[in-house]
Amino acid sequence: MNNDDSCQQKHNLVQRDYYESRTQQQNWRGQPGNSNYIVSHVRRVLDSNLLLKGDKVLDVGCGMGKFTIPLRCEGVDIEGFDLSPYLLEKLVSACPEAIDIATHCGDILTPPASLHGQFDAMTGFFMLHHLIDIKSAFIGMKQVLKPEGRLLFVDVNPFCPFYYLQISLSPSMRWKAEKGILNLTDAKLTAALTAAGFQDIAIDNYGILPPPLKNLQAGNWFEKQFDRIGILKPVAAFKFISAKAT
Repeated sequence: MNNDDSCQQKHNLVQRDYYESRTQQQNWRGQPGNSNYIVSHVRRVLDSNLLLKGDKVLDVGCGMGKFTIPLRCEGVDIEGFDLSPYLLEKLVSACPEAIDIATHCGDILTPPASLHGQFDAMTGFFMLHHLIDIKSAFIGMKQVLKPEGRLLFVDVNPFCPFYYLQISLSPSMRWKAEKGILNLTDAKLTAALTAAGFQDIAIDNYGILPPPLKNLQAGNWFEKQFDRIGILKPVAAFKFISAKAT
């Protein structure tokens, strides 16, 4: 085993422990549902018109299905992929009776050969900042996509100061597992995607509210006003990232 493999395994153990060791109450952020917060991020992906009718989609870092299940309920032919078999079991058990979602367990840096070239598009929600090497991850994702397959990701903006405050104050969050946020600048994302063989890269910042505020009655109204103020975009809380495989 070389040093890179050893570092990757240690990183994966940290990430799995981060979620698998939490109580159900502490894992509330990963629970699926239909809150304003969840719906807004799902709509960001759907309203991009980059998911086409009939697309076969893989949701990477799907966890307990927080966004996977809502996308499936919207009619997307989606499957889940995650590092943790424990979280995948939670996803399956959380599916409504009429919903069936296939799941795959593995590391996206080295995806199973059986998944190579199988998907038209790939989604991911707040998982990129949990990766140890985003360029290698994008290379792995490209292997799973069909030619000209699309990536559609939602993640955090490293220039939003509130995220660092959230990590510091939340007892269930640890910088050790969240520090990959520093890799999500537009420049680093664009360089990693380009090096991995993606083109038509687009990155758009939006939103500002955490779930407890977004889910208040006035939350949607406030964020709409925030998003209309262009000079605030650099410090918005979230990023929508899209790209197409060459």
